[in-house]
Amino acid sequence: MSGRVLLTGANGILGKAIQKEFSEFELFPLSKSDLDIRDFDSVQNKVLEIEPNIIIHAGAYTNVESSETEIDLAYKTNSIGTANLVNMAIEKEIIFVYISSTGIYGERGSRERWREFDTPNPTTVHHKSKYEGEKVVSTHLQKFIIARTGWLFGGEKEDRKNFVYKRILEAKANSEIASNTAQIGNPTSVTNLAKQIKVLIQKRLFGTFNMVDSGENISRFDYVKEIVKLSKLQTAVIPTSQFKRVAPVSSNESAENFKLEAMRLSVMENWKISLKRYIEKL
Repeated sequence: MSGRVLLTGANGILGKAIQKEFSEFELFPLSKSDLDIRDFDSVQNKVLEIEPNIIIHAGAYTNVESSETEIDLAYKTNSIGTANLVNMAIEKEIIFVYISSTGIYGERGSRERWREFDTPNPTTVHHKSKYEGEKVVSTHLQKFIIARTGWLFGGEKEDRKNFVYKRILEAKANSEIASNTAQIGNPTSVTNLAKQIKVLIQKRLFGTFNMVDSGENISRFDYVKEIVKLSKLQTAVIPTSQFKRVAPVSSNESAENFKLEAMRLSVMENWKISLKRYIEKL
């Protein structure tokens, strides 16, 4: 399957990975400077101009900490901005892909992984605004894919959201660094995520899916320790649970690709394999 793809969030690490993976499609990559999704008239004009048959909505206000004080901005971007795009897809032959977060599940008080059938109860403004976006998509559209993902890594060294490279630089500059043992999740390659989205689009399979790299439950501490190890650095990684955050982020963002595995559709790799390949490329 090919088609005309309107992509928001084109300058982000996921947006860039999607552009590489969807190279055979007719791509219209848009950054926030190209399109203000909060303005319906701008969205309407752009969609009518491009006439996409696929919209991949990877654009978002992603700062979890700032969202706690920039509440209006978070909802205008993640909820109303999504609704503006959805309204242009209603009653049209458009496949709509919405990038959500495993953080929308909220707190559960255990290390058990979240499945798609668990009821979301987000704890932060950011995740509440993303979940409102989910509800708009699933309520008004039929041909939609909601991708719940998290702890994304990838991109070039200069990318602002390059978590892995920032930790490498931090480890090179210090004899020891601290990392959080309290929060668990799934490091996930943006390349794998882009491939998984493409599989579902090509097979025209719709719905809400967890899309994270596989492997055992790990903490931020485990993640950073593996980054340092794969980078062949001698820096000591010190465990701590004392990281102070403005946002009341859930301690468990760890998810299971239950639906993808049950449908034998998963192309998501073990996070250690994809992280090793990425660091070797860096």
